[in-house]
Amino acid sequence: MTERESRAILDRIGERLRETVDNVKEQEITGDTIRPSHIFFPSILNKEYEKAQELKQKLLKEYEGIPLEEVINGEELKTERGTCYRIETQDTITLKMVSQERAKEKILSDLKLVYGVGEVTEWNLKAEGYDTIKDLLHHLRYGSEAAKALAVDMGDMYSMVAWVGRWLPKSHPLILYSSSFQNRNDFIILDIETMGLSSLPIILCGVAQISGNQLFLNQYLLRTITEEPGALSAFLSHTTEKSIFVTFNGKTFDIPYLKERLAYYGLKEKLENPHVDLLHFSRRAWKTRVPDCRLTTLEEHLFGIKRENDIPSALVPDFYDTYMKTGNVGPLIPIVEHNKQDIVTLVNIFSRLHQEWE
Repeated sequence: MTERESRAILDRIGERLRETVDNVKEQEITGDTIRPSHIFFPSILNKEYEKAQELKQKLLKEYEGIPLEEVINGEELKTERGTCYRIETQDTITLKMVSQERAKEKILSDLKLVYGVGEVTEWNLKAEGYDTIKDLLHHLRYGSEAAKALAVDMGDMYSMVAWVGRWLPKSHPLILYSSSFQNRNDFIILDIETMGLSSLPIILCGVAQISGNQLFLNQYLLRTITEEPGALSAFLSHTTEKSIFVTFNGKTFDIPYLKERLAYYGLKEKLENPHVDLLHFSRRAWKTRVPDCRLTTLEEHLFGIKRENDIPSALVPDFYDTYMKTGNVGPLIPIVEHNKQDIVTLVNIFSRLHQEWE
């Protein structure tokens, strides 16, 4: 079986999991138990699935009877909504972005951002010597609209996304360039691991922020399902009105999921911050050059990284369910590592996209 065929089978596992979750009419959460637990065990076997199960059995044997604190370095965190287990790590990382000067040059040279200007008109205007939106200020027909465009605050990503997204696809490089005007400390690199695809608890929330050439990662792990409110509260402690989310498919999954779980506990946070979803940009940049645009596929083809002892996202619920049933912390190890590597790769993809389009 080829790698692509194996991944196709895993996709079917994920689809089956999605269908099963969608068919669950009720869920019961009592202490450490989630019912029905059978939704975590796909019946379609393949090489990748079997490899993950072998890893799980190995971990169960190796870490039997060893407490969490001795296996995963962290500490109990108390929040106003409860406790969870916090894992803090720090890595040296370089986030390379297009300079603000270059980003401004790129944006202002796209005349299609002016109302009434299409591709043909832009070509004609540039042939007449109107190279930038500023040049159009003196144009009899487009001068007033150019002035409106130049009034957009490039330092406000809300305004930039609304302006550029009005005329161009939201995966357009100019949307990405607008992130160059933001404070890097405001980027919230986010990835969550969950018990399913909807209406089930988040089991791990990874939140990273950048300062200089350092990536500060906090992972909030649920030792029991009852710690979900504490983990959600810990996540919220990183967000402000200036925060900008950076995710991979987060517009479709992570942020809506977080909103749902926050609402479940009566936490009134809208999470309507600007959002850089790297999946859409990645598809635009590389879909013709890679087998697919999975995070791990991009990681391998762009950075030459092939993960060892990793588990597919579709099998995270299975590993966590085994931990809950046995109390053995071994199956938590690849979940935490998977989440951490996803976030590191997000930063690397963010940088590579800026370099690719520059």
